[in-house]
Amino acid sequence: MKLKTIDDIAREAGVSKATVSRVISHPELVSKKTQDRVHEIMDKYSYTPSLLAQGLAGTPTKTIGVIIDELSNFFFIEIAEGIDRILSPSGYSMLLSSSRWIEDREIKLVRSLISSRVEGVLLAPIKEESVAMRMLQDAGIPFVVVNCIPKNPDISFVCCDNREGGRIAARYVNTHRREQTLVITGFGHQSVEHRLEGFFEEIEDAQSVKRYAHVKTQEDGYKLAPRLIEQEHIDRIPTSLFLTNDNVAIGIINRLVEEGIKIPEQVSILGYDNIRISALSRIPLSTISQSITETGEIAAKGLLSLLKNQEQKLHHLVTPRLILRESY
Repeated sequence: MKLKTIDDIAREAGVSKATVSRVISHPELVSKKTQDRVHEIMDKYSYTPSLLAQGLAGTPTKTIGVIIDELSNFFFIEIAEGIDRILSPSGYSMLLSSSRWIEDREIKLVRSLISSRVEGVLLAPIKEESVAMRMLQDAGIPFVVVNCIPKNPDISFVCCDNREGGRIAARYVNTHRREQTLVITGFGHQSVEHRLEGFFEEIEDAQSVKRYAHVKTQEDGYKLAPRLIEQEHIDRIPTSLFLTNDNVAIGIINRLVEEGIKIPEQVSILGYDNIRISALSRIPLSTISQSITETGEIAAKGLLSLLKNQEQKLHHLVTPRLILRESY
């Protein structure tokens, strides 16, 4: 759907363009009834005013909006830490929020950041093509996408080369193959799908590999382990597990240790992300590293460059690498 303009909002609300502008910038000058009507139409179309077009930019706020997918996910917290390492010394404050993997919430958060007159945005989007990204473009606010490769080549991004990460995982499993291989995935996100594409490009006898999907958290991994014992007999059949999320891998490790199943002798486990606690798991986790904190730093540096020169674009793929510990 084509994004609406201020003229469209005014026409549907039955008011002048100037009235819509006053509702946005000086609501105290407009009746409550008219405010409610205009806001109703704006909400209907997820309309966000362009600060540049409205002349509302004013004095720089020295604030950067950061939208991640999960505040409880160590991966995104480490991304945010990398961002802060760059922004704070540069005199910028970070306004951090979470979409919780809900598209409508992502849109509302972006609209709020635009209304708050942030100077730039770092966005970990739910999808590679979204209303949120178009809103930021229309508002003229510099932004960098993190953990995703946008479909629009004009948008700056920093993302792991997830296909290569999947290939690296498959090559290692191929050379340390067990009797069966299982793949366990979480959210249906571009990054996960790219990891799977790379993995299945390289894995030997791909048709025999089973996949368990929608296993999203450490708790989910903990609960899944008994199912794997019952359905896949991983307590009796030597098994390789490739998990596209370290949090889930740690949950499975914790439960298998409790069940007395030996890792890696009986079940070999390979994760993805290399979050800090992966090295501190009950069995330290072998994983694919994507340099999480560095990713946040690169994204923040790129955004600061965009603030100085909006014609400059950042397209950065982080090179993944295998980290071997005791779980595989």
